[in-house]
Amino acid sequence: MKTIRGIENLFRIYKNLNEPWRFFVEPEFINEINCIKNANYYIAETEDEFDEMDDSPDKYEAWLEYPTFQAIIDNKLEHHPNATKKDLLDAIIYYLENDDFLD
Repeated sequence: MKTIRGIENLFRIYKNLNEPWRFFVEPEFINEINCIKNANYYIAETEDEFDEMDDSPDKYEAWLEYPTFQAIIDNKLEHHPNATKKDLLDAIIYYLENDDFLD
């Protein structure tokens, strides 16, 4: 398992995630700007590890799937190539609240 500290570090690696899995966060995680910015994100490195994390709600909470996260970021950058990290974070929050993309 890899631990990614903070959303800005997810922005650096998101294109390298090829499995159709999801990010995991700690159970007390909330979809709120400061929490999203500063959370630890956990990435399984094997299918067995993914299954174990997925079956451990007392340790890990499922967050966004990799393809969804990638689509949120790519959509924002497609419409706004010069989007800031704040703009990308706003797009994530918008998606989480509305189940829709922020163009």
